[in-house]
Amino acid sequence: MAEPANAADFVARSEPTQPSGRPVVGGGSARGSLVDVARDLVRYRELLRELTVRDLRIRYKQSVMGVLWAILTPLVVVLAGAIIRWAFASLAGGTVAPIELGGLAVKSIYWSFFVGALGFGTASLTANLPLVTKVYFPRELLPISAVLTQLVDSAVGCVALALVFPVYGLGHAIGILWLVPLTMLLFALTTAVALFAACANVFYRDAKHVVQLVTSFGIFFTPVFFDLDAFGPAGARAFLLNPLTPLLEGARLALLHGHDLREPLVAASGALTWTPAYLAYAAMWSIGGLLASSLLFRRASGRFAEYV
Repeated sequence: MAEPANAADFVARSEPTQPSGRPVVGGGSARGSLVDVARDLVRYRELLRELTVRDLRIRYKQSVMGVLWAILTPLVVVLAGAIIRWAFASLAGGTVAPIELGGLAVKSIYWSFFVGALGFGTASLTANLPLVTKVYFPRELLPISAVLTQLVDSAVGCVALALVFPVYGLGHAIGILWLVPLTMLLFALTTAVALFAACANVFYRDAKHVVQLVTSFGIFFTPVFFDLDAFGPAGARAFLLNPLTPLLEGARLALLHGHDLREPLVAASGALTWTPAYLAYAAMWSIGGLLASSLLFRRASGRFAEYV
C-alpha cells in the first residue's frame, strides 16, 4: 500500500541526524531500555498522531458505509450471540432479557476492539515497508497507531450504545466510572499483544495466519456470547485464565448491573463470577505484558529492515 506523502514527509522531518548532518537510516538504535522507549514515544508523539489520522483516512477512503462499519462489526457479533442465546432459551422454555443483550453488546464492543486492533497491528510493519526500511523513527509507533485507530472505531460504537441503552432502561451511571480503568487495561493488553504479533510477523510471515486463527476461534474461549456464570464454578475458573475475561465481565457487571468491582459476586449456580483478584490478574497481564512486549520489540527492531 502506497504511503501518503504527508506521513512520509513528516517522518523525514522527524529523523535524527548524525554529526555530519545526514539522517540516520535503516533499523536505527535498538537500545533495550524501557526509558528509551517511553522517551521516544513522547518525542515522536506528533508523528503518532499523524500516522493515526493517516490510518483513519485510508480505512474509510472510498468506503460506502464509512464510519458505520465501526457499528456494524460489533453489531454482527451481537446478532450472532443473540441468536445463540435465543436458541438455548427456547430449548429451556425461557426468553432473552434486554439486560442480557445489553451485556452482550458491551462485551462485543470490547471484543471487536481487541480483534480489530490485533489484526491491523500485526500487519502494521510489513504494510509500511518504505517507512521501516528507509527512515528512522520508533517502530513501535506503527502497531500503536493501529490500536489507536481501532480505539476511534470503538468509540463510535460506544456512542451508539450510549444512545440506545437509556431507551431500554439499561445502564448504571456508577458503572461508567469503572469503564475507565477497564478500558485502559484493555488498551494496554491489546497494545502488548499487537507489539508482540507485529514483531513476530516480521521474522515469521505465517504469524499473521496464527493471529487470524486465534481471533476467529478465540471468541469461543472468551465469554462474549454467554456470561461467566453459565459455565458453572469449574468452567468459570477455566475461562478466567484468559486475561480478557475479567475485563469483559467487569464491564458487563459494572455497567449493566451497577456492581461495585471491589466486592465479590457469587452467581446462583455457585460460580464465583467476580472478585477483585480477577481485576488484579488482568492488570498483571496488561501492564506486565505491555512492558515485556515493548522491551522485546525495541531489542528486535534493529533487525527489522533486514527481514521486511
